[in-house]
Amino acid sequence: MELMKKIPFSFEDKTYEIRIYLGDNTINVVAFYRNYPVNGFRHHIKIAGRHDPEKVLNTAVLDEIVDISKDDIVKKRWDKVMSAVQ
Repeated sequence: MELMKKIPFSFEDKTYEIRIYLGDNTINVVAFYRNYPVNGFRHHIKIAGRHDPEKVLNTAVLDEIVDISKDDIVKKRWDKVMSAVQ
């Protein structure tokens, strides 16, 4: 997978990166902190083989997926998942 973009994001005195990767007709959006994934969430868009996924990289839809990744951190969704499985 090729790293296409890094989007810095601050919350509770920490600076995160939302990273956008492209590979195999899939766009993956993953949140990182200090070069490690923040949580178990991976948001992705799967594009049919004959279409060009790079066309999605500068769309409002991808911006919404990035916002969802940020919300995962702000709303502490991973903490809620971990609480449920303990």
